[in-house]
Amino acid sequence: MELMFAGLAGILLGVAVQFAAPHRATRGPVLLPALGGIVALVAWQALTWLQGPAPWLAYDGGWIWVITLLVAAVVTIAVGWSLSARRQHDDDDLLHRLSHLGRAQTTT
Repeated sequence: MELMFAGLAGILLGVAVQFAAPHRATRGPVLLPALGGIVALVAWQALTWLQGPAPWLAYDGGWIWVITLLVAAVVTIAVGWSLSARRQHDDDDLLHRLSHLGRAQTTT
């Protein structure tokens, strides 16, 4: 049951980053929420495997939630901002190349 809540929290983090990151139109509307959910699920599962050697990662403790949500937020924010910046740069470059297509090259 906690795994479902972790995935839902990751999706909600992804929705928040989707609206907070710049150049929202350059990404699909579901990319960051899906990424947030997947990262949260993987982080939660990895942390549950570590419960044996690290008993402070118990389900009823707060650290497993803090780490899971922090990892999901960091990854989603990093991908959201870098993907937006890269896509904007590539779109500007393509526009520049297409607007100068077919013009004579000048040699100096």
